[in-house]
Amino acid sequence: ARHTRPELLNIWKKVDTKNNGYVTLEDVLARSKLLQEECPEIIDNWASIAKDAKLSRQAFVDFYLRPGTGKKDSAEKEVELLVDLQELRILFDRIVPVRDGKQELRVSDLVHHKAELEKVFPGIAKRFVEGDISGSSTLSWDELRILASGTDEWLEYQFDRVIGLQTLKDQLRQFHRSVVLDKKRSQAGHDVKTGGKFHMIFQGNPGTGKTTVARLVAQLMHRIGIIESDLLVEVQRDKLVAEYVGQTGPKTQAVIEEAKSGVLFIDEAYRLSQSGGGKDFGREAVEQLMGAMNEPPGKAPVMVFAGYPDDMETFMNANAGLYRRIAYTFDFTDYDCTDLAQILELTAKGAGFMLEPSLSGSAGRDRLASLIEDNTLPDARSLMNGGLCERIFTFSKQSLDDRESRKARGEPISVELTEADIVGACGRIPPPPPRESSVDGGGGTGGSADAGSGGSGGGGGS
Repeated sequence: ARHTRPELLNIWKKVDTKNNGYVTLEDVLARSKLLQEECPEIIDNWASIAKDAKLSRQAFVDFYLRPGTGKKDSAEKEVELLVDLQELRILFDRIVPVRDGKQELRVSDLVHHKAELEKVFPGIAKRFVEGDISGSSTLSWDELRILASGTDEWLEYQFDRVIGLQTLKDQLRQFHRSVVLDKKRSQAGHDVKTGGKFHMIFQGNPGTGKTTVARLVAQLMHRIGIIESDLLVEVQRDKLVAEYVGQTGPKTQAVIEEAKSGVLFIDEAYRLSQSGGGKDFGREAVEQLMGAMNEPPGKAPVMVFAGYPDDMETFMNANAGLYRRIAYTFDFTDYDCTDLAQILELTAKGAGFMLEPSLSGSAGRDRLASLIEDNTLPDARSLMNGGLCERIFTFSKQSLDDRESRKARGEPISVELTEADIVGACGRIPPPPPRESSVDGGGGTGGSADAGSGGSGGGGGS
């Protein structure tokens, strides 16, 4: 079989149905018919490519894309096979020592071995900072591999760090695929005219990761050449709308200028249509934004309008000119209790704490999910999503702190949150207030509750 990287990743999704990042021999046998048709070599070479009875997604992709395995179309080869990953790995292991338990390429390594590295990976010196996903000023092997593999692999790596949101991930894959293919069509001499507009709507409840994904989208659009930088400027109504006549236009334009090389993320965008009496200038801000949306990226930012689904629909219906300028709508679904359990565990770990063993890892996730489902209200989960985990962690830690404060002097201090801590914390979360629409309604309780986990490994955030 001859497959491109996107095709392989699509096949992988059908095999790794649990999204573990690896498959076992049992998984392979359960989908043997699919693999026999699409990737028979995997079955034949299982013993040599599986490690510890598991086959990782990267090993699966590398097996098919290693030189000599298959001939890809010229466009794919130009983009993705400039770097031989096997040769790069051999060089990485030879020149990068293990320091403090970590094997990471430092700037000093790059300087001392620049000629060798540039021979295997042309342009690595210029792209070093781009590949530093962790911000450590070093490149781990995973970071170097992703840098060398192209945007498809980078995007999947980023998706692995975002919990849930499978529908959204599929929408972003389609967006990326469409933009890249249009660029290839243009490079091949076709007169492709698909509009060149990339403005977006992010619609979903609070805490579903809209701000986190906006950062990812800014990075993605920068990597594929849509925008000049991965700058993300986040604003709400108060950053755009002034109090007096003649001030809103210049205030909004200043924000547009600040963000023009990247992405302007307008959270709770529907509040621009709030009815605030005769002195409300939200409409003027909308008009200023619409004028800038006609400009290409670089002269004006790509704009992302975010908010509750119902309010965003009403907002767009009331601003038809704005809606016509928006090319993409992305849907942020609520987290289920399994997603929330995973976010809660990551929130605790990120703060230096841990859950008791019966609630930890994949083995304990179902139990933790059940505790969240049984002890929180559906409305609270929908209103807060990832933010609910922040609240549960805070209350759980307070219970732990209370227990630890009563220990005798000299007893070891604990960072382990128990099932009782979790249950007690869930019980302390008050029912949410009723939410009224904030579009043309003058307020309500439509304010952001987006205090989700955010960041790496999280899916929360606005």
